[in-house]
Amino acid sequence: MDKITKKQQQIGEFIESFIAANGYSPSYKEIADHFEVNVNAIQQPVTSLIKKGFLEKSAGIARGLRLVPGMWKTGNAEIVHLNAETVTIPLYGKVAAGEPIFADNNIESFITVEKPQRGQGELFAVTVTGDSMTDRKIVPHDKLIVRKQNTASEGEIVVALLDDEVTVKVFRKKGDTPYLQPANNMYDPIYRPFTILGVVVGLTRDYTAV
Repeated sequence: MDKITKKQQQIGEFIESFIAANGYSPSYKEIADHFEVNVNAIQQPVTSLIKKGFLEKSAGIARGLRLVPGMWKTGNAEIVHLNAETVTIPLYGKVAAGEPIFADNNIESFITVEKPQRGQGELFAVTVTGDSMTDRKIVPHDKLIVRKQNTASEGEIVVALLDDEVTVKVFRKKGDTPYLQPANNMYDPIYRPFTILGVVVGLTRDYTAV
């Protein structure tokens, strides 16, 4: 097993303590700010830790660093390692007019969830705010786990951008015309232009939410 430098050890211990305190990994900037250096000075030792097998990084996720179980023996290492079947994903909030939904400053927080069976690809989460999907057992305050993609198949539940608002609906087609179908008969189908942001592959529910 490759040895690590004192600097790499310190960085690994900081990542470990950050995950223990927050439930998700730090960004490169947060690591750099902690050690009072620039981001470029952090990228090389972090990359070395990944190559040596002490860290893992999930592709396409801004805070994708993960401690490799069994490699860190300091502090509370044993209790902060993420299970192999879990993943930490960004939770996006409301979209400001003219701003891309996936802008970094639109990230409300990060959540750790069980990796869905259909979760191959880049994942993100959004919070449900309306009652238009109650017939599909999707209710306000649910956090939907979404696989990022811009296409969908008939009948899939999608997260879409509609008039600068993020909405959750069933994807339907009438002939060659795609439309969004609510799962609540109080609402009408939506035939206005929309952009698919991803397909819902799971959800997590906080029963204490009001």
